[in-house]
Amino acid sequence: MKRKGFVLFFFLVWINCNSQELLEGQKLWSNDNKLTVNDYKLKKHDVYNELIVSQFLISHQVNGFDFFKKNFNNRVLNIFVGNASWIDINNISNINKQLAFQQLQFDLAEICTRHFRKRLLLNKRKIAKGFTVVNKISNEIIAEFSSRRLKLVNETKGGKDEKKVKEWREKIKKELEDLNEFRFENKKRIKLK
Repeated sequence: MKRKGFVLFFFLVWINCNSQELLEGQKLWSNDNKLTVNDYKLKKHDVYNELIVSQFLISHQVNGFDFFKKNFNNRVLNIFVGNASWIDINNISNINKQLAFQQLQFDLAEICTRHFRKRLLLNKRKIAKGFTVVNKISNEIIAEFSSRRLKLVNETKGGKDEKKVKEWREKIKKELEDLNEFRFENKKRIKLK
């Protein structure tokens, strides 16, 4: 009886340690639930030059037991952090256009998140030996996202060059489709090619 109690206790602790909950002001990336003005929680102050700034967090919660998982899709999250983002609704001429450009950046973060999930799956056996590989991949993914985001902002002139924005939108859409099996909602086993 004591053994069953210990196993139950261990299982409940394991479930608790493996759950990721969003905090107030955070929004999980979703293809259907786009960013809105109400998602931005900070008030804009005149000391900032930007009229809209979005902060994204690529968060992971991986443990040794994940070696047995079919995929890592629910272990790595792409989160919009509304409490660290602002929008100046009084001085933006086209809010919908600006929100669409911020959503494009959120979509870019989702691509990097899916790459993270894929790389974890590729390195699944190494995770059982320790988390050094997870931290290394995490650092590389964050650097990749920052670099790609900067390139997006520069090439599109902050979203003002509509032709370049359209090119980026198509490229991001294609990458999301190519990495579709690594979306958060997919719970099925992924067979790597």
